[in-house]
Amino acid sequence: MREVAASPPPGQPPMGFTLLRVPFFLEPDYPTDPAFEETNRVRLVRKWGGARGWEAQKARHGLKERGQEVGIEKFNLDRIASNTLASHRMVQWV
Repeated sequence: MREVAASPPPGQPPMGFTLLRVPFFLEPDYPTDPAFEETNRVRLVRKWGGARGWEAQKARHGLKERGQEVGIEKFNLDRIASNTLASHRMVQWV
């Protein structure tokens, strides 16, 4: 952004940018204890009311198929998820 603002395209007025960051939590009720963690698969099954609800949501959403259309072969649902409050704080102060 700085480069574009400092050297606008020929014949163009200088550009200005404003960045507004609005953080939100996908899981605001996650425990804040740093020791807490679970996989995204466990979180999503719980979120959708069990295995049956999760399977129904996957069928409705078609995320796997849409990902494959743009070159994402596999989503890793077994990666660890945890409370992101500390991450949000770090980004806020950087």
